[in-house]
Amino acid sequence: MRYLIAFLACPWLVGQNPAVEYRIQRATSTIKIDAVLDEAAWAAAQPTSDFIFNWFSAGEKEATEAKLLWDDENLYVSWRCQDRHISAYVTERHGPVSRDDCVEIFISPDPRKVTNYYTWEINPIGTMLNRCRTDWWKGPPTWEPEQLRYRTTFHGLAKKDEESTDREWIVELAIPFKNFIRDAANTPPHPGDEWRLNLMRTGGKTNAQQSTWSPIAGDKRSFHTPENFGKVVFIAQNTQRGARARAPIDPQQAEKGHAQYNRSCTICHGVNGAAGDRAPALGAQRRYLRTSASDLYDAIKNGIKGTLMPATPMPDAEVWNIVAYINSLRATAADVPVAGDAANGRTIFHGKGACTQCHMIRGRGGLVGPDLSSIGAQRKLEDIRESLVVPKPLPPRGYQPISAKTKAGEQIRGVVKNENNFSLQVLGLDDKLHLLQRDQLASLTYEPQSLMPSNYDKLLTANELQDLLAFLSKQARVRETK
Repeated sequence: MRYLIAFLACPWLVGQNPAVEYRIQRATSTIKIDAVLDEAAWAAAQPTSDFIFNWFSAGEKEATEAKLLWDDENLYVSWRCQDRHISAYVTERHGPVSRDDCVEIFISPDPRKVTNYYTWEINPIGTMLNRCRTDWWKGPPTWEPEQLRYRTTFHGLAKKDEESTDREWIVELAIPFKNFIRDAANTPPHPGDEWRLNLMRTGGKTNAQQSTWSPIAGDKRSFHTPENFGKVVFIAQNTQRGARARAPIDPQQAEKGHAQYNRSCTICHGVNGAAGDRAPALGAQRRYLRTSASDLYDAIKNGIKGTLMPATPMPDAEVWNIVAYINSLRATAADVPVAGDAANGRTIFHGKGACTQCHMIRGRGGLVGPDLSSIGAQRKLEDIRESLVVPKPLPPRGYQPISAKTKAGEQIRGVVKNENNFSLQVLGLDDKLHLLQRDQLASLTYEPQSLMPSNYDKLLTANELQDLLAFLSKQARVRETK
């Protein structure tokens, strides 16, 4: 309904203004095109808004998470497609890949001439179809882009049949900006440059998907509608509200900063970032006025007026080393390099580790435990590891396990979310919320131990545990807050 209201209210329906906008930030780290998406740059990137099902009639709407990044050479695009029925059979270059599960991007580099656009269409086994629909292209309907790099989850397979284990598939794409030199105002773009594009997902033998990032208005059931493309803006850094403020930490720089901090700063601050006699702890779990790298640099280099914090004569390189060290004290798991195979960690999370019985990531999993979609951005790495291997003396608030039996004979086990002298709200292991009246209970037992297992160091091998930590450290989704 909210999208219908937007359609009726907005003049973009007649091709004037895009309905959606996305700000493409510069990549903060090198990107390896491998369909894994475990780089810090992807973790820091904002996802687009949810895809719209323009012509939905029946079936299951399966979510697609898309992100874009850029650097001086390439535009990077990723799709993470939730899909319980993944199939692909077309292997011919420029073949009819839309018969299979597939994704596509439509790019118009010149918003003044949005009908000049390029397309990349890719199925799960890596077959691609390209078109160049511009007023200057005089070649065949298909087109060969230069120096393209891409990978899919099932890249190179002869075919992909549906399987009971199907959960998702990923496409990662790097498009050199040189391909747009005939249409774009600048290649590479300048910060602030605007383009038009749309992202799409379609096809599949079972529960076929037809969704787009930018809604498609009108009666024409076609993705090739440049008047409906959304707006993207290239930016130098991530300035979206709620975005992470720090770049990934360089461990070697932080190590140098540690030594310089202990030599130069401990007359006021404590050793190793602890509290000192005249200044606060810099690595404590508290709210700070200065959190960005530039703010910390300014405070160290120039001092803070009205306080005991003096300016320093240290060279800039040493100041930046100390900034890196202070940020390492405050770092969450997503801020630091974590050894391990994150892709295998994902498999363990959904399989051997049985984590989805209680926990959810990106809308998939159980409800009894905390949502872990942003655990890497919220918790330190050592805290995450401790939660997996160290028993808790008491269940945390909101997760007190209980076993109850009603006088009618119903057995309920779950965690207490709210309670008073007369009733309890219990989120059951069946993922349902139960309202229990105490006078209707035959028995009620408060269990002394948390439902969270603390023996993953025994359930998993050392390598498997490290892979699981690597996966959890990458969970750093950031949502915009109002």
